Amino acid sequence: MEKGAILTHILNARLIAISPYLSPFYDDEEPTIKEFVENSSKLKLTLDLIRQNKKDIPESGQIIYSELAVAQFPKLKEYLIIEIGYKPEEIGIITGATNKNQRISIQNDFIEGKIKVVIGSEAIQEGMNLQENTTDVYMLTLPYNFTSLRQVEGRAWRQGNKNENVRINFMLTNDSIDVFMLQKLQSKQARYLEAMKKGADVLDISDISTQELKTSIITNPETRANIEIELMKKRIESEKNKHLADSAFVLRKYEDVLKVQELVTKAEHSYNRIEGYSKNGDANAEYWATQLPSYQSTIDLHKAQVQETIEKLAEKGIDVTEIEYQTKTTENKITELDKKLDKLPDIKKDLIVQYKKEKDESLKLNQNVDSVGERREENLRLFTITDRVVTSDDSIKSDQINDDSTWNLQYEERNSNSIPRKR
Repeated sequence: MEKGAILTHILNARLIAISPYLSPFYDDEEPTIKEFVENSSKLKLTLDLIRQNKKDIPESGQIIYSELAVAQFPKLKEYLIIEIGYKPEEIGIITGATNKNQRISIQNDFIEGKIKVVIGSEAIQEGMNLQENTTDVYMLTLPYNFTSLRQVEGRAWRQGNKNENVRINFMLTNDSIDVFMLQKLQSKQARYLEAMKKGADVLDISDISTQELKTSIITNPETRANIEIELMKKRIESEKNKHLADSAFVLRKYEDVLKVQELVTKAEHSYNRIEGYSKNGDANAEYWATQLPSYQSTIDLHKAQVQETIEKLAEKGIDVTEIEYQTKTTENKITELDKKLDKLPDIKKDLIVQYKKEKDESLKLNQNVDSVGERREENLRLFTITDRVVTSDDSIKSDQINDDSTWNLQYEERNSNSIPRKR
C-alpha cells in the first residue's frame, strides 16, 4: 500500500459522506446547485431543517459546520438564497481565508440578527462568539477528537444565548464513515472522563485506528457479517499467537529438562529392545539377558540427571511442576481457539440471517420517519416565536451542564440526530 493511502481513503470516505459529487472518482458533468444539494441525503436534510426553522423561528440563528468541502460553501449559500428564500446578506461564510475584520463583521451581524445562517469551517472553533440567537448547529463532519467538537458546540451553546436550548444536529449518512467517527469520539470521551475520575496525568486519545471499523456503519448484511467475522478471526488469532509465544517462553526455561528426559526415553527404548531379544528363545537370549543390568544403569543415570537438572532450576526459582501445568493449560487453550476458528463459517451464516432481520426491522421502523415534521413539533416544544422559552422537560439541567462528567455524545442510527443543549 502506498504511503499515506489509508489517510487518503479516510478523507475520501468523509467527503463522499457529504455528497457523492465530492468523490475523486466522479468525472461526470458538474451538477447544478439543486442537484448538488438534493442528491445528497445529508445536505438535503440539513437545508430542509433550516427551511423549517426559518418558517417556525424566523429570527433564529443557525450554523452549518464542516471541516471539509470548504470550496463548496458558496453552493450552500446559493441554495439557501434561491430555494429557501434568504437574502444574500443574511448568509455569512467563515473559512481560513476570511480575514479578521470580515470575521468580526460577520460575527457582529449574526449577533444582531442581520445574518441568519453562518456556514463555517474549523476557523469558527475558537475566538468566535456566535451564541446570541443561535438555535441550531449542523455538524456536516466530525473532528477527530472530542475537544474540537466541544469547541464547535461552544460557539452556540454558552452563556449569552437568548434561547435556553440549543440543538446540536449530527448529520450522519448511512453506510458511511460518519457513525464510525462519532463512535470514536464517544470512546475517547469515555476514556477521558474515566481517566479524570482516576486522577490520571496522561491520557492516550490517539486518532482513529482503521482496524476498529464498527460494523454498525454498514447496512448490507453480507458486508457486515464479513467484517465482523474478519474482526473475530483477528482477535482469536491474536490470542492464539499470544499463548504460543507464552508457551515458547516457558519451554525455553524447560528445555534443559526436556533434553535429559529425552535421554531417559531413548535409554528406555534401548532397554525394551534388549529385553525383547532376551525373551525370544534363541541361542543368544541368555547373552542379551546379561546385558539388561547395563541398560538399566543407563536409565537410572539419566533419571538422576533429570532430577539434578530440576533441582538446579529450582535454585533459580523455576518450578518444573508449574511449567508442566502451564504447558498443558496453554495447549488446551490453543485447542479451544482452533475450535473457535473452525466454527467461524457457521457463525457467519447466522450473522447474515441476524443482520438481514435487523435491516428489515430498521427499514420498517424508519420508512415513515418525517424528520422535518418532527422538527416542526420540536420547535413548538422548545421555542416560542416571541421569547423562545423552553417548554420541554427533556432538556439537560443547567447544573448538569456545569459538570463536565455528565457531558456526553449521543447518536441514533438515522441520517441525523439533534441533541438539545440547555445553557
